[in-house]
Amino acid sequence: DYYEDNPKRKAKPEQNFASDKAGEYLRELVAEKSDLDQNKHANAARLLDQEITKVQSMGRIPPKEYKYVNIYREKPIKVTTKVLVPVLEHPKFNFVGKLLGPKGNSLKRLQEETMCKMSILGKGSMKDPQKEEELKASKDAKYAHLVDDLHVEISAFGPPAEAHARMAFALAEVRKYLIPDKNDNIRQEQLREME
Repeated sequence: DYYEDNPKRKAKPEQNFASDKAGEYLRELVAEKSDLDQNKHANAARLLDQEITKVQSMGRIPPKEYKYVNIYREKPIKVTTKVLVPVLEHPKFNFVGKLLGPKGNSLKRLQEETMCKMSILGKGSMKDPQKEEELKASKDAKYAHLVDDLHVEISAFGPPAEAHARMAFALAEVRKYLIPDKNDNIRQEQLREME
């Protein structure tokens, strides 16, 4: 088989077709969201956001939703939640810096402890505001999150009960980083780490 003999060609044509379709679908969703008056159509914007997130996390067009979780067979599921960062209430506080910590160590440690994947996304998630604006204007599906408010996306994967338990633990842990205290235990630990 050509694909097995040639190591440079890993994806089969069906996979490329699926990812092309997903990319096309994602571009359509992002275009629709940017054309939408979000103040008038808040529910439509929310539904578009949900669909964009699903396509980005799965890398393909999502299948129909299943309303049931199979706990009998313990079939692994992915649970994803977006946690809003309170920048409107505390505009001067550097939440991204507190979440990341020195060299990103705080976020890495948080992910290891909670066994969840975490990403800081949305407006203000990038270090360079000018580059962020350029990427936002590019309409590239990969940067669609930049039109959203600053948030932490948390994903847990595993058997249903375990995935939900990990998510609950992650939410409790992330909350500690969203309290705008410049001199709390987290900050003290980060300062010690920097020394």
